[in-house]
This record gives sequence, C-alpha cells and structure tokens, in this order.
Amino acid sequence: MISAEKQREVIERIYSEGLNDGDLTAADRYLTPDFRNNGSHDDSMSGPEAFKHTIKIQRSAFSDIKYEILDFMSDGDKAAIRWVMHGRHTGPFIGIPATGLQVEHHGMIFFRFEGEKVAERWGIVDNFSLQRFLKSGGKPAGPLTPGGPGGKPAA
Repeated sequence: MISAEKQREVIERIYSEGLNDGDLTAADRYLTPDFRNNGSHDDSMSGPEAFKHTIKIQRSAFSDIKYEILDFMSDGDKAAIRWVMHGRHTGPFIGIPATGLQVEHHGMIFFRFEGEKVAERWGIVDNFSLQRFLKSGGKPAGPLTPGGPGGKPAA
C-alpha cells in the first residue's frame, strides 16, 4: 500500500505540475487509465483526459493561477486535502465572462489511490460563493468556506 508521504507527494505534483504549471502530461503520470473525476466540470469524462479537461478550463479562466494545499489527511488508500486557489479571472468561468477580479477560491478533495496513482477524485468546491463574488463585481459575499477565507475563524 502507498504511504501517506507518497500520497501527499503525488497530490502535490498533480496540483503543482498540472494546475499551476499547465502540464497536461501530469495527468498521464499520476492518474490511472480509468480515472474517475467525480464532482468535476464533466463527470461523464474518465481517464487522464478528464483531468486534462479540468486543467484547460481552470487555466483558460484564471491567469496567475496558484493552488496551495492547506491540509492533508490520509487513511489507507484514500487521502483528502483542503486547498485554496488564487488567480485573476481573465476568461469565462461557470457562465461568467472575464471580470479581471483577483479571486480566492476554496475546495476540499478526496482521492482514492491504486498503487501510486490516483484512481478516483471527489470534489467539494465552493463555486457558488465564487459565482456570487464575480457577479457582484468583487463585493464580499460572506465567508468563502465555513471557516472563512483561508480557514480562519469567522469574526
């Protein structure tokens, strides 16, 4: 069974190489051929192509994109993370044309490993708060996650 340390390394590489750097081949290196991207932009897609689709959407909608893993947990063949993404909204996203706004976007993801590759991903991403923020022209729309921005306790 893969160690927690190796799981974290694989997940960090997926985010760093794939989402931050835009390297589509990261999906081929770190995901199984039958990878399932549950709770994504298009759940009907599978395999590394499903994650390549996510990379393309994120990078076409946000410039200066930077994902940071805030928390990591592991239990057997499963791992979970909480992340924050920073970027500038410079392309259409979830039906909203580019606003030029700097965003902070939060999500929690669960992964299932087969060996040293990710076989499944389940995402809980707060697109609703992001959508409200973008449509309002950048007015605060309340805490972006239950703990507030960055997971800090709400005031």
